[in-house]
Amino acid sequence: MIRRLWTKLHGMFERSAPPLAEVGEPTSAKVSAAKSGMPMFAGNTIVSPRLFELAQAGDVDAQAALGEHYFDDHEEHYAASFQWNGLAAQAGHIGAQGRLATIYHEGLGVERDPEKAFRWWYSAARQNHRGAQLMVAAAYVGGTVVKADLPEAAYWASLSYLNARGDPQQLELVDPYYRWVLNKLSDEQKLALIERLERQMKRD
Repeated sequence: MIRRLWTKLHGMFERSAPPLAEVGEPTSAKVSAAKSGMPMFAGNTIVSPRLFELAQAGDVDAQAALGEHYFDDHEEHYAASFQWNGLAAQAGHIGAQGRLATIYHEGLGVERDPEKAFRWWYSAARQNHRGAQLMVAAAYVGGTVVKADLPEAAYWASLSYLNARGDPQQLELVDPYYRWVLNKLSDEQKLALIERLERQMKRD
């Protein structure tokens, strides 16, 4: 179940597919400026040396930008993707956390570790990363990494659905899974879900 859903969700985490899971992600002026500096080539695109300097100096947005750049299907980029996404994820960058989860889930240059993938997706999901929220929902449906729990799956799928509103492309992806999970609930469970979501919205 999770791997099938992941195949459909890959665009939420992939560099080339806008939007790149940017719910709540800051845009750094320093990163934008670095990208416009003297270029160097990495893979098939241009990366500024200044971006590397910022990343090496601990700039989280620069680290995330490099992690995003190297997050692709080229094996020669796996190590750099893991390094920069890992550093940014540990510093709390939401998009990097989603990408690091994907790296662990798919075993992109590292040993495949679904439990670590879930932990990073869960961390990003709690910060309103809609792709991560849907992956957490899938985990609670599948019941392999965490105990199967349909009401919990419906909660995270609902949050992903709510966060995808306003983006027709992402809503088209999220909506079928959201409705599939919702239809698995009893009327009593649906009522409890509505109450939980209302409490969550009041806190937000």
